[in-house]
Amino acid sequence: MVDELGRVAHYDLGPISVNNFGEKYFFNLNRNSFDKVSADALFDAKYGKDLFSEDALNVIIGTDSGLLPAYLQSKPLPKGTRYIFIEPEAVLQALKNSQLLDGLDEKILCISLEQWPEAIKSFKINDYLYINAVRSYNAICAQDDHINEYAELSWYITEVLSQLHWQISVELGSEAFIAKQIINLADNGRPAKLLEKAFTDKTVLLLAGGPSLDEVLPWLKLHREEVVVFAVSRISRQLLQANIEPDFVFSVDPTELSFDISKEMLEFSNKPIFVYSYHTVPTLVNQWQGLRLYLGQRLPWPSPLNVANIGSAGPTVTNTALSVAYHFGFKRIVLAGVDLCFTREGFTHASGSDEQLAGPRFNLTSLQVETNAGFMAPTSCDFAQAILSLSFQAKHLTDMGCRIFNISGSSAKVSNIEYLPISEIEFRDGAVNVAKIIAERVSEPAENDKYHKKILDELRRAQFQITGIARLAENARRINDEMYSADGVIENYKDKKKLDQIEKKFKREHRHYSKLVKSFGIRSFINLTKPFNDEEWSAEEAKQLGNVFYDAYHEGTTKLMRLLGDAVERVEARQQEYADTPNFGLVVEQYRKDRSFGRVRLWKAVATKIPADIQTEFAEFEKRFVEIVHDKNTRHFAKAKSHGNLSSLKQRAGLLFKHKKAEELSDLLASLDKHQDQQAVEPYRQLIAGYAAELQHKSAQALEAYRQIVDGGGVLVEQALIRIADIGVDSDDIHTANLALECLSQLNPLYLPLYAEMQRLHGDVLVAIDAYNNYIGQFPQDTLVQIKLANLYAEQGVYDAAGMMLDYILAQKPGLEAAVTMKAAIVSAGF
Repeated sequence: MVDELGRVAHYDLGPISVNNFGEKYFFNLNRNSFDKVSADALFDAKYGKDLFSEDALNVIIGTDSGLLPAYLQSKPLPKGTRYIFIEPEAVLQALKNSQLLDGLDEKILCISLEQWPEAIKSFKINDYLYINAVRSYNAICAQDDHINEYAELSWYITEVLSQLHWQISVELGSEAFIAKQIINLADNGRPAKLLEKAFTDKTVLLLAGGPSLDEVLPWLKLHREEVVVFAVSRISRQLLQANIEPDFVFSVDPTELSFDISKEMLEFSNKPIFVYSYHTVPTLVNQWQGLRLYLGQRLPWPSPLNVANIGSAGPTVTNTALSVAYHFGFKRIVLAGVDLCFTREGFTHASGSDEQLAGPRFNLTSLQVETNAGFMAPTSCDFAQAILSLSFQAKHLTDMGCRIFNISGSSAKVSNIEYLPISEIEFRDGAVNVAKIIAERVSEPAENDKYHKKILDELRRAQFQITGIARLAENARRINDEMYSADGVIENYKDKKKLDQIEKKFKREHRHYSKLVKSFGIRSFINLTKPFNDEEWSAEEAKQLGNVFYDAYHEGTTKLMRLLGDAVERVEARQQEYADTPNFGLVVEQYRKDRSFGRVRLWKAVATKIPADIQTEFAEFEKRFVEIVHDKNTRHFAKAKSHGNLSSLKQRAGLLFKHKKAEELSDLLASLDKHQDQQAVEPYRQLIAGYAAELQHKSAQALEAYRQIVDGGGVLVEQALIRIADIGVDSDDIHTANLALECLSQLNPLYLPLYAEMQRLHGDVLVAIDAYNNYIGQFPQDTLVQIKLANLYAEQGVYDAAGMMLDYILAQKPGLEAAVTMKAAIVSAGF
């Protein structure tokens, strides 16, 4: 009785319900989603054509009781497209047992998380990732998550897919990286190798953006002159607020989001040195007013301008800064803010960051890592991967004679990195004159004119080569079109020979640039292999294969020529910045085009005569620059806020309670004090407080918290009533349990059988019978409850009603043992 009423175990999925359209679904998975409209109509409205694109892999959390895969099955499945549905193990088994996943096409997989690695291998997920064709969705049941099983599953898959996307982008040498490399050519004047071994045997403090940074900044402010400081660009806001300038600032990411989180670095003076990857987002590179040192290759093709340089190690900016520290000669590297885990309250970054301002993060998986201080802390899939990467790098550097320390106890424990509490840190180098060391290595003034002229020569050489490739591809496309008969058969083998000669020219005369073109048409080239399409090529498709191949070349050359043309204009504009009589209009237009409004500060610092109308325009540009840098409502901030939505809070609290994580619940409760909307989180505060009290066996305290939710009458009432009923049953408080179940049965018919059972046990038989009949009227296929009602009729001597109910059951399920046995007992008793 306690288990059935208290834990509601049997009714986690609810009975199978059938709507007016004949569609079957587990009631508690989908509740009333399909009451008024059919599943097909709802899916049409929700997904439209999204699920029917060709050559795509769709990953979907939840199946909506099997209705969503059945919906897909009822349509013509698109060519080359596959579907992976992921369900919690118990739900998957229930769906299979109820035959709700029978007869699915081989292109549709329904799996549990345990089968994920095998499923993505068999469905060749990498091939879809290569062409940017992996999509993820939450089914309706996963969005609602009435059973508190889908949230963590969804969070986990989202993180895993994000990681896979990133890995494939790096593997492909993504065109985004090369595009940013070409844009940055105008400004990549000095390689970071100029400072190779410049700081031999010295110590550096490397600052990243983890929450433990907050502990370090007050200490650093007192000891700033004693230490060389490396800082990742994303903490610039916090450093400015603390009135601290680093010696070196680092950035590697090519995305616009990177600009959003790093733009405050542009407010530093010209003293810090910017060390950045060749593909860093250009709006940081071209508006920096101090010394810039790039990492990696200048050009994405072989050239004398690709001078020896320090590589752009990855995958994170911290990895890059660590590598540069070694190359600059530092033998003692102290890490701060390199946490790779979250605070117990769910904060991922230091005070002042977008993530901290957005509030605590609630969509945390159950992944945890050990910290330097010995306690466990939540982390994410990408942080867990970063820990492995950092450990591997640290081993390499320690083998090379470096010692690496982390001074935060709350940071993740990483092998090959020693823990040194901040109270014990000592810098024995004395004051290091960074400016003097830099001046010795970078003493000559920048020869911008010579550099820009060389870059222009390279760009024009590339344009000539790419134009040649485009011409060959166009010619090949024409020949390929003409050499096939109407049946897709080659009629003229001389034409085939011409195509072979063109292919040789691609490989010989344009070898390096042809490879570059393929980087920009890579997804089209991958499409050619059709690795995920098991169907045979038709004659017509075979005929079109050559055209698709040369069209891919055309796509690559078109993108590249546009980039190269823009790069030429940008370099020519840079030349005007140093001309005796600049073409102001050309420069202003380039600033506007690149949104590099802050660059006017650089020109104003060296220009002597600026016309009045240009001065006015410059003033407007400076104003826009300040507005952009100070704008806090960025896409990154919006993304950070999405991690703290209240539906995730309810789900996380439920998961922690379910797994009896008392300490984590306490941390989650504390995190709500820092949420932006205190009124909105109040019911959640009471729910978590109730959960925590229950785990401490403080029933009265828990009941008080839950009753406040019920009295409020808003969100979470059902969750609160479930807990009140549970406590009532556990403590034999019949009145409390009865009242809670009565309220629950009015909110959700799922609880009617539990309410009926409670009334039966306490002698209120008529109310029990009414409750059972009410339920059966809504769920006529739930045989278990029908048996219970028949049994109740028999116990009360109402044998006619019991017999009618049993006849109804046997009409649906002839031979059902429980019904046959009960029927026989009634007959043998003479009723």
